[in-house]
Amino acid sequence: MENLQKTLASLPHEPGVYQYKNAAGEIIYVGKAKDLSRRVKQYFQRDDAVGEKTVRLVREIHDIALIPTTSEFDALLLEAKLIRQYMPKYNVISRDDKSPLYVVITLSEELPRIIFVRKGEISAYERIKGNAVYGPFQSGFALRALLRQLRSIVPYCTQKERHGRACFYTHLGLCDPCPALIVRMTGGEKQHAVHRYRTNIRRLRALFDGKTRWLSKEYEKEMRMFAQNEQFELAGKVKQQLSLLNSLSAYRYDPQVFINQGATDIYEEELEELTVALRLHYPSITQLSRIECFDISNLSGNQAVGSMVVLSDGRPEKSQYRKFRIRTVKGISDVAMMREVLSRRIKHSEWPTPQFLLVDGGKTQVSAAREVLEHLGWHVPLAGLAKREEELVIPKSRGFEVVRLPLSGRAIKVVMRVRDEAHRFAITYHRKLRSEAFLT
Repeated sequence: MENLQKTLASLPHEPGVYQYKNAAGEIIYVGKAKDLSRRVKQYFQRDDAVGEKTVRLVREIHDIALIPTTSEFDALLLEAKLIRQYMPKYNVISRDDKSPLYVVITLSEELPRIIFVRKGEISAYERIKGNAVYGPFQSGFALRALLRQLRSIVPYCTQKERHGRACFYTHLGLCDPCPALIVRMTGGEKQHAVHRYRTNIRRLRALFDGKTRWLSKEYEKEMRMFAQNEQFELAGKVKQQLSLLNSLSAYRYDPQVFINQGATDIYEEELEELTVALRLHYPSITQLSRIECFDISNLSGNQAVGSMVVLSDGRPEKSQYRKFRIRTVKGISDVAMMREVLSRRIKHSEWPTPQFLLVDGGKTQVSAAREVLEHLGWHVPLAGLAKREEELVIPKSRGFEVVRLPLSGRAIKVVMRVRDEAHRFAITYHRKLRSEAFLT
């Protein structure tokens, strides 16, 4: 029990999967969490706040094993993989209507279906040769949220009856081509549509398998082909899908990566790749043990705030996040607000100096940041991340250099992750101030 208490005291505040083991070392429960520390500690806080099954589970816990990941979605896929591998006692014990969900892709059909299946029904689908089965997923809510996001990247159909009328999602561009329309086609038209639909299914499987790098290259090749054929509308559509994929792939890895390597090794590899890329422009960079990123959030200039988030050895260091309420800028001027935030940050000499400073924005925001750094004598490598194309904007003695990190690489994951975290932190504080202002 003493070892268990030590583990609870040292739990990290990061996403991942936790495995509860009994005295015999058997895995009795697997769960995923956005914040491992908060989630795991909930089990040990109040007996009256949980059900009888959880009380019995906690009594059997002798040890806790953790596998940190880089995102909650990674944790979701890894959780399903481990439950399927170990079939832990307390994951299996559940009422039929609350049992875990599986995703089945019926590859045995000419036009495969994507269906949700409960535990009691899954064996019938597993016996059919060729079907792809993913799961079990403990959280139906998290699974459906994942599939909604994937649908914007790869259109697919969940319509149960294919009666010749296009499904609802077809009108939103999220099901293309729709199998309900394909069944009415004939000849070459049908053959072409079936090929397109099965291509989408193959790409969806790649997402579930964590093969985002392969899919990114597929979309890039398709986008170039459409552009060369002057099919610019189709090229634009693929470009949008690629952009959404890049946002997702900033966090996604094959679940097996975390089993084989662990999140620590992944963070190290990401930072090493980013260091190599930045050293071409900042030869003084030897390590990136501390990265700071800044963002601004406001609504028409009201309740304007700034945020500073910190990565320490690639991991979010939330105890060192800082928020700034804009004091001197009136009206709408994100550039002036960024100047104020950076000026106030630099004056805190007691805070560690970063090896790399990132601002959310393009040339205008980078110019403002460089002006502040030079004025206050801060010689820190600087860049902006332009969200539209996910390009690094690096200031030079004359003008700027725009750097495109490989979208299938790991360096881009670091800058996108820290930028998105800065945005999340800023907008959370901004909304809090708006709520307070509304109530007064």
